Amino acid sequence: MSFRREIKTTLNKSKLFKLINWIYDNGGEVLHPERIINSIYFDNINLHMYHQSVEGVLPRKKIRLRIYELEKSLIKIKKKGSLEYKISSIEGRFKISKKNFTLRDKRFIFLDKDYGLCEPRLNVIYKRSYFKVNNIRLTIDREICYKNIRNNKILPFTINDNLNVVELKYKSLELDKEVLDFFPFQFNRFSKYCRGIEFIQKKICDEIV
Repeated sequence: MSFRREIKTTLNKSKLFKLINWIYDNGGEVLHPERIINSIYFDNINLHMYHQSVEGVLPRKKIRLRIYELEKSLIKIKKKGSLEYKISSIEGRFKISKKNFTLRDKRFIFLDKDYGLCEPRLNVIYKRSYFKVNNIRLTIDREICYKNIRNNKILPFTINDNLNVVELKYKSLELDKEVLDFFPFQFNRFSKYCRGIEFIQKKICDEIV
């Protein structure tokens, strides 16, 4: 099992321009063409995965369907996508991806051994850019939007996020201090799933950045 370290920061538009300049000033390069990421997050009726993420419980996990294109139909997303388990632990994080998987019935109920019956709760769509700086992978997520899911349908109402999310990914725990000293912005915890759940409950992104 291969764990990796993931640390994040959130930036507004003006700081994002500074980050892009910093990447190229430090010999950074584009690692992969920009693409759209379209995810469906599952949770049980009590939103245990959401609450554990907010509380920082370890170990914990998220379950999601993911494709790399715009698509509004849950059925088509299931046909095209992969089911991912994202596990967070003290050692770091790792991801398990399954292309062939079975949902319980047409209601898209998923039976998980830890969380029980889980259903689609949130649709998150954004653009991701990929960079490499000093052997560290860096991604930038922009134009993040959240959509509620009810009765196995993605609702049309969209909440647009004001923030951009930057994530640095590397494998060695020994690099923690080096990365923290090297990177010019302060890191903070961030979860698109948690943020999306909170915003759809309020039906607005009211954060000023």
